[in-house]
Amino acid sequence: MRNIYKVQTPENITLDFELAGVGSRGVALAIDTFIQNAILIVTILIVALISGNEVVDLWYAKDNTLYIVIALLLIFITQSGYFILLEFFMKGSTIGKKIVGLKVIMANGEPISFTATLIRNLIRIGDMLPGIYGVGILSVFLSQRFMRIGDLAANTVVVKVKNNKNAFSDFNNTYNEHQNIGITPKEESLLTEYGNRIKNIKNPIYSRTLENQLYFHFYNKIGPLPNLPDRFTKRMYLNRLLEYLSKG
Repeated sequence: MRNIYKVQTPENITLDFELAGVGSRGVALAIDTFIQNAILIVTILIVALISGNEVVDLWYAKDNTLYIVIALLLIFITQSGYFILLEFFMKGSTIGKKIVGLKVIMANGEPISFTATLIRNLIRIGDMLPGIYGVGILSVFLSQRFMRIGDLAANTVVVKVKNNKNAFSDFNNTYNEHQNIGITPKEESLLTEYGNRIKNIKNPIYSRTLENQLYFHFYNKIGPLPNLPDRFTKRMYLNRLLEYLSKG
């Protein structure tokens, strides 16, 4: 059964996101954990090759506090830094989430902020207790929005990302694709209203929050649009979408 999370825009238009459950999040976490362990093993092997027998000597030495601290620091950086950096630079995804088709967003529908990804992942150690994410799994089951403790603290949710890479592959040859990909009249009306607002940046009802919400909603629903540069802004994406819809 699909679990739909609804977000209200400033115009009282509802945007729908499908929440990710324990199963899909567990698969993504398993992939990420495998990658993390592989990074740790490779790092340890590199250090061992460089240091030779010194690493073994440090491990068995009586005065090995420094080595233990370094090892724990390395594990912490790999465990937390992996999620923090990837979720921030991959806009809410990690390698595991990307493969499974998940993404972390703010509870108000905006893309995740660096502060939020920092909070939700520093608290991850609490979700891992007493082992194999026992607290986190229990929290997801008990939360109406499937939020683990880190999500509750950061005010984030994990949603499913629709795979529509080819939704606009033939857009330039026809004018009715927006009907095929399920853009509703309300969504089209909201995009049009947004387009009218950005023509006058001094418009007192112009909303940056609305821009973030619209971009994230339609990018998840439609995917990349053709003829956009590699580094495009949210506004460029929405303007291009408006151009396509105006052809209909």
